[in-house]
Amino acid sequence: MLIKSVKLHNIRSYLESKIELPKGSVLLSGDIGSGKSTVLLATEFALFGLQRGLLDGASLLRSNKKEGFVELELEINNKVIKIKRELKREKKSVVQGNATINIDGTTKELAATELKQFILNTLNYPSGLLTKRNLIYRFTVYTPQEEMKRILLEKPETRLDTLRKVFDVDKYKRIKDSCEIFLNQLKEKKKEKEGQLVDLPFKQEQLSKKEKESKENEKKINELKPKLANAKKRVKQIKDLILKQENEIEKFKLVRENLAKTETKHGEKIKQLNEINNEIKELEKLITSLKNELSKLKYQDKEKEKIKKSITEQEQLLKNLRAKEKLIEKELSSFTTRKQILEKDIHNISDLKTCPVCKQEVTSEHRKKITSEINQELVKLNKQFNEKNKSLQELSDKLETVEKQVQDLNEEEKIVEIAKIKFQNFNEKQKQKLKLIKTSKQIDEEIKTLADKKNEYEKTLKETKELELKHKKTREQLETEQEKEHVLALDYKGIEKGKENILKEMSELKIEINKKLKVKSALEELKKLQNWLNKDFLFIADTIEKQVMANLNAEFNLLFQKWFEMLVEDENLKTRTDFDFTPSIEQEGYEINYNYLSGGERTALALAYRLALNQVINSMLSKLATRNLLILDEPTDGFSSEQLDKMRDVLQELKAEQLILVSHETKIESFVEHIIRFQKQGHVSRVEM
Repeated sequence: MLIKSVKLHNIRSYLESKIELPKGSVLLSGDIGSGKSTVLLATEFALFGLQRGLLDGASLLRSNKKEGFVELELEINNKVIKIKRELKREKKSVVQGNATINIDGTTKELAATELKQFILNTLNYPSGLLTKRNLIYRFTVYTPQEEMKRILLEKPETRLDTLRKVFDVDKYKRIKDSCEIFLNQLKEKKKEKEGQLVDLPFKQEQLSKKEKESKENEKKINELKPKLANAKKRVKQIKDLILKQENEIEKFKLVRENLAKTETKHGEKIKQLNEINNEIKELEKLITSLKNELSKLKYQDKEKEKIKKSITEQEQLLKNLRAKEKLIEKELSSFTTRKQILEKDIHNISDLKTCPVCKQEVTSEHRKKITSEINQELVKLNKQFNEKNKSLQELSDKLETVEKQVQDLNEEEKIVEIAKIKFQNFNEKQKQKLKLIKTSKQIDEEIKTLADKKNEYEKTLKETKELELKHKKTREQLETEQEKEHVLALDYKGIEKGKENILKEMSELKIEINKKLKVKSALEELKKLQNWLNKDFLFIADTIEKQVMANLNAEFNLLFQKWFEMLVEDENLKTRTDFDFTPSIEQEGYEINYNYLSGGERTALALAYRLALNQVINSMLSKLATRNLLILDEPTDGFSSEQLDKMRDVLQELKAEQLILVSHETKIESFVEHIIRFQKQGHVSRVEM
């Protein structure tokens, strides 16, 4: 992997800047605080995002800005990859924003976790590092010098635990820890299964008792079976006898039903006969009454016709009189109208001064003359009116007389009609009486026949008493035998039910016992597994881990000594690492404390440790895409002039395709191929052009 450029926007002391990084050895030069290390931190952020405890957003985003980003351009396996990560300021913290990746011109937006997974895959880092801190990058590519010194001074167990993760050997510890957890779970399962087996002997004893009870029940059932069969047989025999008796009684039952029907019918016929005789008596009374009435009434068809003819004649006369009456009333109305006109003319003439036709003056003589003529006509008209009025009165009287005659004739006609109806009724009642007398005789004959049948049925029923008595005794015997059968059946059913319950309990016990036997078998397997894990597996895992760490330690120790000897030319000062990778320093054969070393010697020790780690990890993980990239941040802090000269040999020995150094030492400039200078003005960092 080669870093081609890093673009910063609102990152720490940078507002907007792009740093181009060539191949070969590159020195990032500038005063302390000019922004050199910011480029390295921004590169790590672009690759792996924010990391708790290593890199937080508040330390990256410029303090007075709400957003910023880092865009990193890489070359990996001849592909150009651009990674862009954004930062956003929220109320209480700075968080990651959008993240994008561009491969050969194609851009895609990814979630933070997806981008980290992509980077790990592209760099060929172990996939297990997705949820871990970015240890391999920190110990192979870029390690702040102070962090390496801190590792050197940590407790051995803490350092060893860190290096296990760096070397990806912590899986053995995880295996052992997981094995211990699993063993604890096995112990719990073992206790659980042992608890499940506590009552196994009791359950087996219960099953033995139930099997004994089952055999006893089977014996009782075999004894009861023939007794119950005999009881059922006796009950069946008695039932057959009862059925035979009931069939015979059934025949008499029909006779009894017929007797009841005959008695009912006999009573109904007597009642019907009495009703008919009473009806005949009533008819005789009615006929006598009608006969007396008819003797007083006259009824003849000729007389009826004569009355009808008279009514017709009188109605015609009445019609003619009413027509004349209407004619006279009309004439009287005409006289009244004419009289009103004349009286109006007299009134008009008395006030008339000028003729409405000729417009000449009307004289009083002329008015008197006309008035006299009208009065003469009125007198004549009154005379005619009185004569017509008299004629109308005479006509009204005649009408009244004729209407009375018509009314009398109608009354006479009604009387004749009533006489006719009564005569017809009399004849009908005579016929009805004769019919009822005939019916009475028939019913009387039926009553005699029914009485004979009744006597015959009563005689037959006397023979059934003895049979019914036998039937009663047989039914009593049946009840006794059924009771015996019921008692036996209840006993049998109770024992059978007990047998079923025992078999059910036995089945449940067998299931429980089988389950417990399986648990017992599983418990034996658990014990075997527990024994194997305790005695064999943990020993093997521990041995493998120790062997791997021993091999790594041997390789690491050689490299560590090599780099330290290159940086410190003091034959009396020797160093090596213990099994837990703790540096041990000897001077003239005596072990000395780290704190007694000079500043340059401490830096040399840390740098040697750092370079040894880089080479061991790259050797172990040969497919890492970052193996040709090395970043050294202030690797010469505290070095003497002679030690700085040794750095030329170290850099040549490294042979990295891209080596990036951060230093403010001007002497280093002659050791590298490229120099990028940084300066800071007004709290803003920039690259010198």
